[in-house]
Amino acid sequence: MCNRIVDPRRGGARQRHLLKMVALGLLMAQSACVTTASRGPQGGTPGHYGYSNAPVGIDSPSATCRNSLSACAALYGTEVASTGAVLKVVLEETVRKSIEEELTKCADLARSEVLLRHEGQFEKLSPNANECKQMTKDATGRRVTWAIRLGLEMHEVAQKCADLALSGLRPGGFSLEQRYRIINRETGEKKLVSTEEEDALVDSGNAGELTGTLKPDVVIHEGDPLNAQAAYDFKFPCVNTDQPPDWGRYPEDHPFENETQKSVYLKYIASFVARVLPRLGVIP
Repeated sequence: MCNRIVDPRRGGARQRHLLKMVALGLLMAQSACVTTASRGPQGGTPGHYGYSNAPVGIDSPSATCRNSLSACAALYGTEVASTGAVLKVVLEETVRKSIEEELTKCADLARSEVLLRHEGQFEKLSPNANECKQMTKDATGRRVTWAIRLGLEMHEVAQKCADLALSGLRPGGFSLEQRYRIINRETGEKKLVSTEEEDALVDSGNAGELTGTLKPDVVIHEGDPLNAQAAYDFKFPCVNTDQPPDWGRYPEDHPFENETQKSVYLKYIASFVARVLPRLGVIP
């Protein structure tokens, strides 16, 4: 029966009913395997959120529908293909949750590790509002406030943690601190700015050419950062850590003047954007 191609445009109510029953069966069977399918490298390759990559014709019907809705429709009818679309949404939500759990762990680790690193510098383990404003020197010797220094150091720890976690969960399907240059604000056309290009501009004293570029902390994609699915920014407030800080708003005379960081990310980077905070987790 599995080798027979059923054309939903022919036949009557009986064939349509059969297709619905097959679709329901696929949905029920696959729902029981969502956790296994989304475990990462063992369940698939980068860019497919743990989907099977076996060729059409070798895969089971449910795997075929996960891999290609057009192939699914050709082999099993449009109603089964619609079920495949539903399955895809479920799997993506499951893996997104796993990614966000890892990023939250990284934010928690970063705050704890950096505060312990500076134990004894403040009246308590965490600095108060006045201590956050006091001046210190960062790793490069620049004079900055403690708020800025702690934030930079926490970002560094969080990025290393995220690299390790996502390399196991989603190899090849993420980028850290990828910079984008917007070519056309009307069409949303953009290009990637390499680390080498960015460093060269900074070293040559032309860092101003990076004004108007965008650099999310973490970008989730399917192998191409230009086609991002989600973008995350770590946020490490120095005080009021029980409240999420607002998204930053670009200042006057900036290319994105009066727009928020979130609105610009949504417009040019990905359709889902969120902040990652210690203790509070992921907040859009």
